[in-house]
Amino acid sequence: MASKSDFDFSAELIMAGGATAERNWRRLEEHTVAEWSGDLDTTMRTMTKNDPFQIMHATGLHVRGWNEVREFYRQRMVTFQGQGFFAHRWIASDTVIVGNGYFSGTPAGVFFGVCLPMTVWIYFEDTLVKGEAAYLDGLELQRQIREGTNLDRHDPVF
Repeated sequence: MASKSDFDFSAELIMAGGATAERNWRRLEEHTVAEWSGDLDTTMRTMTKNDPFQIMHATGLHVRGWNEVREFYRQRMVTFQGQGFFAHRWIASDTVIVGNGYFSGTPAGVFFGVCLPMTVWIYFEDTLVKGEAAYLDGLELQRQIREGTNLDRHDPVF
């Protein structure tokens, strides 16, 4: 499996909590390295078994439950490998970590890739990942599918 140094964790990190926030951050690093490396079992070990979820509001994705989230990750690891979210800043607290940056990537299949401003909320329960909710502009996604993009994941995001 890859290590943290194989991925971009260079974004600004703002700690808005104490020791639990720091443990949540370390868990998120463990979770993302496993996910981006395609290690399904380790990804799932970082998550709570208590009704985990994956939500991407702009696309209508809404997955709840241990087996369902596991299947979501299994499919994600087939259709999209590697790092997809490139944060510009993170805010870590005792219950949630919020990342603001860009999704950038090209899933396998008939798709040419996008670069979308995105904010991700990662929720925790007992320092295990409870779930993720991603917010991005659905109209921008549709525009980029039609027209492509000139955005770059290094462009400022607000």
